[in-house]
Order: sequence, then structure tokens, then C-alpha cells
Amino acid sequence: MKYALFSGCRTGFDIPQHPKSAKAVLSRLNVEVEELDFGCCGYPVKEKNLDAFLLLAIRNLAIAQAHSLPVLTLCKCGFGTLKQAEHYFQNDPDKQVMINGILKKEGLHYDGGVKIHHMLTFLDREVDKGVIRQSITHPLDGIKVAPSYGCHALRPSTITGFDDRPNAPTIFERIITLTGADPVNWSKRLECCGNPLLEKNNKLARDFILEKYKTAEQEGADIICTACNYCHMQYEYGRDLILKSGSTNPIPAILLTQLLGRAMGLEKDWTGVEKAARNR
Repeated sequence: MKYALFSGCRTGFDIPQHPKSAKAVLSRLNVEVEELDFGCCGYPVKEKNLDAFLLLAIRNLAIAQAHSLPVLTLCKCGFGTLKQAEHYFQNDPDKQVMINGILKKEGLHYDGGVKIHHMLTFLDREVDKGVIRQSITHPLDGIKVAPSYGCHALRPSTITGFDDRPNAPTIFERIITLTGADPVNWSKRLECCGNPLLEKNNKLARDFILEKYKTAEQEGADIICTACNYCHMQYEYGRDLILKSGSTNPIPAILLTQLLGRAMGLEKDWTGVEKAARNR
């Protein structure tokens, strides 16, 4: 099965290691992906103009439909946005007419129903666990990993369907366990990273991410693992704050695809784990 890889807007410049490591991991799992001419998922304008949000999101789904491909997203904001847009579109005939009227100018049309996967849901539900286990050549035994869930995939759970226990999810931990690492059930795993607050309340955004770093280390984590572009950028922001304060190096925060890449022996597509394993 082939999937349309939706990396997200910020990856090319801010975190190019995300799609790079994702494609390497998917290749090892014999999963074929294609990168289409996707645009913004619509998340940045959702609070300002609902119609613009829906148009941007549905345009991407219409492109995937035109290629007869399900969507595989790397970012939880993108996943949550596309799932919500699909829900709104399916339940509002007037919006369907409006959006398809605009899409027609590009030769696009959307009927609804394109399947949308996040990397975590894809690995948990679409890939045989035995295949993943067989791909693990360098198990991360003894490394304690704190999963940082991110907000937008979890809520509203009736729309995103990210985990069957939205208030106590375990999907991230299940994938971490496949690498041989030990997931840490830390108290801040479901809390906001603070990224949506940047430029609105910088102090609060800063406090959120620094508290997450502090708590993960206090509760025994060697590594924080992210599966969202915005969360990962926020952890990099927090790391810079800690280093500028003159404190010791914070524990690494790496992407899920990098964690998997390391466990698969894909050294060139991975950063952070080896250093943590040596130094802790």
C-alpha cells in the first residue's frame, strides 16, 4: 500500500530530520510513500477564519483523493486539523458546496472519506507488530523514554480517534516498547508543550516547556520522545533557554522516527539516542 506523506509546513526549514528519518524508517518497513503538492493544513488560521481553515485542509485531502492515496501525517497538529476538517466537511452540505466550488478552479473535487493516519496510529494499526520487531537490530535496552503526547491528536477524541483511551492513552508507549526501550509514565506526558502560546504569552509558553523538561528528568527519563513538529520545535526552544541560563545540558528530546531509526540501526537518520545512552 502506498501513502501520501504529509510532512507539514515547518519541517523543510525547521526540522528536516523529521521527514528524512520517517522515510528511512518507512522504507525499512517496506512502506511506500509519495510526497504530493500539499499546502498548509489550515491550523494557523483556524481561530481567525473557519472557512479558510476548512478550505486549506480539504484542499490537501482533495489532492490525496485525486491520487487515490490515504494520508500519513508526521505532525499531530496536522493530523488533528485534517481529521477535524474532514468531520466538519462531512456534516455541513453548505460547506461542501462552497469548498468544492473553489477547488473546481484548480481542477480538484473532494467527496470525503480519505483515510488520515498519524505516524503513531499507522504503526499501531496498519503495520504488523512482527514486522516492526524484526526490523529492530539495535534494541534500546535500558533506555528510559518519556513520551510527550501533544494536544491536537488527542482531542476531541470522538473526531480524531487517536487512542481508545483519550484520557489515559497508551499508543505512544506501545510503539516505544517495540524498540526495546522502557517508556516512562511521567506526570507531564499529556500536558501542552506551550508552543501555541508563543507570541501570545511568552512567559507562560516558556514555563510550560521548562517544567516538562524538569519533570521528565526528575521522573527518571533518559530521553523525551516527540511525535509532533510543533512539540519538537518547542523542546528545541526550551533546550536553548536552558543552555543560555548556564545550566547543565538537558536530557535529549528526539523524534519518534529518530528513536525508531536508531533501533533499526539507521545511524545516518538518527541523532540524540547514542549520546544519551553513553552519558547516563
